Amino acid sequence: MATRPTLPYFAPPDQLPAPLPTVAEILASTQFMKMVATALPHPHVVRVGKHFLVKFGRHVRLQEGENMLFVKQAAGLAVPTVYALFHDEATGQNFIVQEYIQGQGLDEYWQTATPDGKEAVVVQLRQYLDKLRSIPAPGYFGGVWRQSILETYATGGREALQKGDVPACDTEEQWVETVIRNAEAGYPTKHPALLEFCKRMLHSVYRGHDPVFTHGDLHVSNIRLREDNTVVLIDWECAGWYPSHVEYCNATVGLHFDTDWALWIPRFLNEYTHELAWMYQVRAWIFWGGNIEM
Repeated sequence: MATRPTLPYFAPPDQLPAPLPTVAEILASTQFMKMVATALPHPHVVRVGKHFLVKFGRHVRLQEGENMLFVKQAAGLAVPTVYALFHDEATGQNFIVQEYIQGQGLDEYWQTATPDGKEAVVVQLRQYLDKLRSIPAPGYFGGVWRQSILETYATGGREALQKGDVPACDTEEQWVETVIRNAEAGYPTKHPALLEFCKRMLHSVYRGHDPVFTHGDLHVSNIRLREDNTVVLIDWECAGWYPSHVEYCNATVGLHFDTDWALWIPRFLNEYTHELAWMYQVRAWIFWGGNIEM
C-alpha cells in the first residue's frame, strides 16, 4: 500500500549515489536538458554531476515527484529514483532532485531501430502500462492523493497550470465540464448554440470511462532506454487518475508523422477512436481557438 511522503522529502543517506547537490550547485549547473518543442536548452532542468537530474522553478510542482514515488511504491515500475523534493525559501523555487537515466531517448532510438528492436520496446511498454493502469483506483479523477489535476487538456493547456489549481472531480461528467470550462476560458465561443453543441457532443463521447493511473504525456522523448534496453518513463508532471481513454488520446493527438511511431501505439495501448476524433477538436479549441468562431 502506497503512503504519501511528508514534504520536504529527502531519501535516506544510504540510498544516495553521492551527496545531494546544494541549491547553489544546482543553480550553477550549465548542463541543461533540451526542450522537446524547440530542442533549445531548458533553463529549469539540469544535470548535476554524474547521477542527478534536477527540475526547479517557481512553477515546478512537487506533485511530479510525488507521482514518481507513488508509481514506484504502488506498482514497482521503473521510474527515476526521487532523491529530494523541497521548496527553497531563499529563491522561492521548488526543487525535484532525481536520478539521471543513463541511455537514450526513444525519439533517438526509433530513428534507426530494426523491427525486432521496436517490437522489444512495445512489448515492454505494454507490460509497463498494463501494470500502471491496474493500480487500484481511489474513485475520483484527479492528481495523486486527490491533489490538483495536472493533465494538459483538462487544465486548458500547460500555461494554465501556472494560473491556478484545477480540483479533482468525483465523476467523469465533472471531468468533461472541467475540460469545457477551461477551454472556454481561453477561447470563448461567439455563439451560444455552438457551445451547447460542443457540450452535448463531448458529454456523449466521454462517458463510461473508469479512472486509471495515467502518465499523461507519452511523447517518445519521455520514454528512455537504459543501457540494457530497459524502458523507463520520465517526466511525470501531468500524471494522475484520469479517464481510461486519456493515455491513448494524449499519446496520439499531437503526433507528427515523421516516423511510424503512431502505428505502434495500439500495440501497447488500447485504442479509443471515437474519443480521439473529438480530442482533435478539443486540442484545437484549447491551443488556438479551433473553429469556435464559426
